[in-house]
Amino acid sequence: MTADEVLALYGDGIESVVTVVHGRSARDWQRVACGNWSGEQVAAHLLCVVRWYHEWLDRALVGETNPPFSVEDLAAQNEQALAEIEPASPTGRIAQFQAEAERYARRLPDCWDLQYGYPYGTVTAGLHAGVAAAEWHLHAWDLATATGADCRPRDPGALFSVTAACMLTASGGLPARMGIPMSSVLAWRDPWGQLLRRSGRRR
Repeated sequence: MTADEVLALYGDGIESVVTVVHGRSARDWQRVACGNWSGEQVAAHLLCVVRWYHEWLDRALVGETNPPFSVEDLAAQNEQALAEIEPASPTGRIAQFQAEAERYARRLPDCWDLQYGYPYGTVTAGLHAGVAAAEWHLHAWDLATATGADCRPRDPGALFSVTAACMLTASGGLPARMGIPMSSVLAWRDPWGQLLRRSGRRR
């Protein structure tokens, strides 16, 4: 996929998050949305994650391409980030998330082929943008389903393909060589359901 196509998926993810929380009540924000997290915690998590993306891109720009921490530490890092985030309302955090996520999209074109470390390995910033797009879409779905609604990407097949390409490249070696062509096949078979299941979610 081209950079413009991946960035379109990324932008759609931001839009989905902002749209599903529009007009949300205080009670809605307290509903469980993702694992044990409430919608309010998901809003905080989204802001934490996009701040990480800026930090990881800053590291890449100065030649630091190793993962910032291991995938085994991801859960602990998530909880620490939530514990340390500054106080704000959920709607305020979503507004901050939107601004920072859009700023990140503006930074990406000039860094598309830059080696970029994230917890699962080292890929290019452009490949990681596919995972970032999936992150936004998956959490939009979390926030929607917490209130009995639904929210799906416009092009789930493309989203599955770019996410798989990043994850398989990070794993490297034979799995990547075999898995990337296979991901094109899987993208035609319930791609959104596959993304939900592979991220530990249930429909």
